[in-house]
Amino acid sequence: MYSLNEVSLLPSMHPVNINHRSEVNPFDENDKLPVFVSPMTCIINDDNYKLFKDSKFIPIVPRNIMPNYITPNDWIACSLQDFEEVFMKYDLDELHILIDIANGHMERLYKVVKEAKSKFPDLKLMIGNIAHPQMYIECFLAGADYVRVGIGGGNACSTSVKTGIHVSHEYMLRGIRSARAAINSNKAPKVIIDGGIDTYDKAIKCLALGADYVMMGKMFAKCQEACGYIVQKLPTKRAYYGMASEEGQKDLYGKIIRPSEGIKTTVPVDTNLHKLETEFEAALRSAMSYTGCKTLEEFRKNVEWEYQTISEFNSYYK
Repeated sequence: MYSLNEVSLLPSMHPVNINHRSEVNPFDENDKLPVFVSPMTCIINDDNYKLFKDSKFIPIVPRNIMPNYITPNDWIACSLQDFEEVFMKYDLDELHILIDIANGHMERLYKVVKEAKSKFPDLKLMIGNIAHPQMYIECFLAGADYVRVGIGGGNACSTSVKTGIHVSHEYMLRGIRSARAAINSNKAPKVIIDGGIDTYDKAIKCLALGADYVMMGKMFAKCQEACGYIVQKLPTKRAYYGMASEEGQKDLYGKIIRPSEGIKTTVPVDTNLHKLETEFEAALRSAMSYTGCKTLEEFRKNVEWEYQTISEFNSYYK
């Protein structure tokens, strides 16, 4: 396995027919940047959801929160139990739902997805998280539309150090490329890399290695618009924690219900949504122009990469 830090993207081997980065299109079919905002209660609540919705990013409403600005095309998160016991009782066509669980390898999840998609063919379902490339095929067979990839890599997640379960994003994307080739279907689930994407280059590398989207938490927690509580005023710092942490469990359930697999830390509040989307869009456009890719589809399929030596690693990260 190699980490994203050990990967370098290569520019095009041929002269590029792109004179300016404004000629490339870094947006998806909905004119959004390929970035989901992690459904964390220290980032999004009912008061600030519309601010995130109006940005160029794609927010997901955290579990147990239901803002007044929800429309059928918005993403909402729920637990597997709530999806089975509550959501399945309603007409789910045209809704976009993330079944938000940590272990996307449970057989129960795939049975529920098959049932839901058979009843509501227009329902958009995001599932995961998975940490084995072969599970991507299971997601496809179940009928999932999107799959979150990554276990233990989040900046506020302690699953790996507590359980030993971990896989690199580079390894997963290599495996999923092979799985997609075997499937050879336009209905293959879209891939969302989730966990530890805390710099622009990591996000861009994931896209170049084949991801359709990335999901970020820490980057958005640093924004002025995030809802996490302030723990220090000068310089301003905000509490940041995973949903499996004790703090996250209190937000979801009002109490701690299981041993924590997340941590609570702080992040500087040193940016805002407009600055984040402007800088990320510019960085992605630049990467696409270097590699001669005018669309995200080209960028996901045509970029070459190599692994770095320790010397190059030190040169890269100044």
